[in-house]
Amino acid sequence: MKRRMWPLRTVGAVAVASVLLVFLAAALAGCGAATKASRSLAGSKTLTSDIGGPPQPGTGDFDWIQFKNGEWLKGEIKDLQDDSFSFESDELDTLQLDLEDIHAVYSATEHTCVFEDRTSVLGKLRIEGDRVIVVTTPEGEKRYDRADLRFIIPGGQTEWDYWSLEYTLGATVRQGNSGQSDMSSFLRIRRRSPTARTGFEYRAAFGSVEGKETVNNQLADLRHDVFLSRRLYLTAPTVHYYRDRPQNIAYQMTPGAGLGYEIIDRGHMEWTAGGGAGYQHTEFDEVGPGQDSSAGGGVILGLTDFKWELTKNVDFEFQYNTTVGLAENLGVNHHVFTTLSFDIWKNFDFDVSLTWNRVGDAQRTSDGDEPNEDDISLYVGLGWEF
Repeated sequence: MKRRMWPLRTVGAVAVASVLLVFLAAALAGCGAATKASRSLAGSKTLTSDIGGPPQPGTGDFDWIQFKNGEWLKGEIKDLQDDSFSFESDELDTLQLDLEDIHAVYSATEHTCVFEDRTSVLGKLRIEGDRVIVVTTPEGEKRYDRADLRFIIPGGQTEWDYWSLEYTLGATVRQGNSGQSDMSSFLRIRRRSPTARTGFEYRAAFGSVEGKETVNNQLADLRHDVFLSRRLYLTAPTVHYYRDRPQNIAYQMTPGAGLGYEIIDRGHMEWTAGGGAGYQHTEFDEVGPGQDSSAGGGVILGLTDFKWELTKNVDFEFQYNTTVGLAENLGVNHHVFTTLSFDIWKNFDFDVSLTWNRVGDAQRTSDGDEPNEDDISLYVGLGWEF
């Protein structure tokens, strides 16, 4: 089967959209950096004038951190993931700090500390220089090397501490010379522990014009990652499901396994990439005489996910995954999802999302029509995070 080159208009549309998003992200990041700098300067005297330091390590209602220049800041420890330390202050809001810039940490309440060898200890925390001290009982304490500290989880290790959820719903209805309706939804459920993480994502888009269906696609991903080291992880299993009626795909199922690596994990910025192998099976909605109703074979898997907290209220995410067919009846599929998320009130967001789904070697329908291989959509919606 002859594979066609990507249409120039498709490449152009995706390129233009990507450039616009990059410029917008850069502008927002610049505004965020300027705002953060001005706020830090405005609040710097809070660190030195009225606050001399914690009343006594492990006492009082606040957690305390001391910077290497001797300044103290009180607030609340949110978490630590590798070297990215999250700390909330009444004056400066939530700060993402490098742990290496902090000399001392004192907690007023119990936290769970996880170390390089996956040992976890619950107690009041003190970090002093190169040592981590966890007070487990009024009479006893445990000491560790600071270099081995990987995670800090507020409170005890309850199951709810590991879970997060995001949901976005968008809809458009037009009436007049033509009736058009569109709806999109996105769901992400994630569980992350110090040793593993499990994630499920579901995206769906539906649309019609004058009662005729124009958009109907659904994509779901389930994956389980087990960390082999600080950044390297094994993905087993990963299951990818895709359905797109206008592209003549009744369903496409791709189970597989592979390896991944956390290139960047600094709290405000995350970048992961991975690859592997699997098996893909596709059932078509319609086929012409003499055509196969299904296709299957081995595939190579590739993916990357980039998240960037541009400002306190704006997040950017770019996600891409591909499957490269090893059999002649399988093409190369691409799925791109990128979004800008604006915090509007508490846990509610306003999201602007761009999706691109490309199915290589689309199968002709029973009428002989060949579906468009590319499906590009722009959606806005209201999101909620838990």
